[in-house]
Amino acid sequence: MAEATRTKPILSVGQVAPRLAATSYAEALDELAAFAASQPGVVDGERFLREVSTLGAEDTMGVGAGAFISHLWSDAIDRIVVSVGIVERPLRVPAETGGETRGRLLVLVAAPPGESGAYLETVATLAALLREEGVLDAVLSAPDAQSIVDLPAVRNAPRVQKFSVIDVMQPASQRIYPEMPLREAARLMTRGEYTGLPVVNKRDEIVGMISEKDLIRDFLPGYLRVFESPSDLATREEADPSVRDVMSKAVLCLPVEASISEAASIIVNKNADPLPLTKDGKWVGLISRRSLIRKLLQF
Repeated sequence: MAEATRTKPILSVGQVAPRLAATSYAEALDELAAFAASQPGVVDGERFLREVSTLGAEDTMGVGAGAFISHLWSDAIDRIVVSVGIVERPLRVPAETGGETRGRLLVLVAAPPGESGAYLETVATLAALLREEGVLDAVLSAPDAQSIVDLPAVRNAPRVQKFSVIDVMQPASQRIYPEMPLREAARLMTRGEYTGLPVVNKRDEIVGMISEKDLIRDFLPGYLRVFESPSDLATREEADPSVRDVMSKAVLCLPVEASISEAASIIVNKNADPLPLTKDGKWVGLISRRSLIRKLLQF
């Protein structure tokens, strides 16, 4: 399990922005990014600002009532960058579910791909801090940056460290087999909101991978033809391929004994999202970029 240790403070005065003048989530994020771009570690400010401006609901997580953490990996920086901003009135912040929530505290956490372990620990530490009873109210009530970093809860916040992949993985649940009809596999993936799933044999050994891209590549041409000739629909349904016909046979995976930094590095640098995890050669779970952050925010 993840552990917490006391080291240097999680925040410094230079990481707390003056009160933000923004009246929308997008404006607040841009304003906070502009403040963060002046920090040591940002080597390409223009690119950093562009990347932050593209963040959406899937990149912003709510922690507690009224605080949000936006997060990204970026080659425009060479170390962890953290910025905290407060707005005067609660803003509407888009949620992954499609709805909206409101809040006044926005945190931006960014890291280069090579700092994935420290990045994840930083996000988890900030999330744990902001969930502590009374911390958010104390931060919002503080008159300036110095007062915020001097709050005992902030100054003494234990850093969450030593993650294992078991701490954050999604356990293997849905099984997709090579002989399964592709439509059935597609229903399992969409029902579970997976962007990809391993294909396994009867011994739970991974033999392939199927992703949303594979489904689109197979389904889209057929449905485009249906619009031109509706009579093609029956032929298309009769010729429903199996998973084996479209799955990728080259699969990147990691044993559960691997470190969380290794998993995060592969997700970022190899674009293996989601990343299957194995134990004794059998599939036991998944880690994806989104689920990784969501799980971390629970610590």
